[in-house]
Amino acid sequence: MNIVEKAAEKLKTLQPERPLPPPVEETMSRHTPHTVERLQERMRVAEPESAAAPAAPPWHVDERALQRAGLLPGEDEAGGRLADEVRRVKRPLLDNANSKGAKPITHGRRIVVTSAVPGEGKTLTAMNLALSLAREPDFEVLLVDADIPKSDITRVLGLQEHAGLMEVLADERRRPTDVIVRTDVPNLLVVPAGKRHPLTAELFGGRRMQYVLEELGGHDRRRLLVFDSSPLLATPESPILASHMGQVLMVVGAGRTRQHEVAQALEGLGESQYVGLILNMSRLPAIENHYYSHYSHYSHYQFQDR
Repeated sequence: MNIVEKAAEKLKTLQPERPLPPPVEETMSRHTPHTVERLQERMRVAEPESAAAPAAPPWHVDERALQRAGLLPGEDEAGGRLADEVRRVKRPLLDNANSKGAKPITHGRRIVVTSAVPGEGKTLTAMNLALSLAREPDFEVLLVDADIPKSDITRVLGLQEHAGLMEVLADERRRPTDVIVRTDVPNLLVVPAGKRHPLTAELFGGRRMQYVLEELGGHDRRRLLVFDSSPLLATPESPILASHMGQVLMVVGAGRTRQHEVAQALEGLGESQYVGLILNMSRLPAIENHYYSHYSHYSHYQFQDR
């Protein structure tokens, strides 16, 4: 063995043996499961939960329950007169919502139905107005039960267990659109009142109220908002709610509401709002009053700009 061969042999003994690389199949088997698991986890996170949730069926509006509660007339001559009169009442409201009134109105698509004192038929008015507006082909109507102390619309429709207006005002984690209930009446949506809250007036006057109203409106020119409010002189939150509205419809009980009560209620409304007055519970003969029945129906309406 010459000197070169001896040097090469000695070099082999000094270098450690390098391990052979693992087979390709073994490498893939070690790392593939972990990679697949991470990919599946990313897909689960990226997939929205709502995609898997089925859409809730429309909520059934029981007309018989509304009739028993005195919020809807029967299918008789009186009911026909009621429908005709509400058609007259809604025309100026629609003109204002479409910016076709005598002057522009801010938030013209927000309509509140109220009264000066309790028992004048405001909820009857709100329900029938909402149903009549829902028959308009160019609009959908969101009826909001904002009469928190009584919540008659919520109760009669059987929505007591549903989250509503008070929940989205009190909890910023809730989305206003989550409390909208689609009904089986075409173009009619409902927001229940929700649970009573000791700070209702403060919540109605808070900054979140503006956000909630904008979201309930859907940023859609087709959606009209109709609020059933508590009486203006009965609760502190009612005038606050009215201040957010572009149109105010005030029901006055014939022979029931005192003149100073009507004047006091009107004083709390804004000068730029559109105010409509409806005389209810009139007992004039049918020949003089084309809007009369044993229901608490309207006999006269008058609109004025404020």
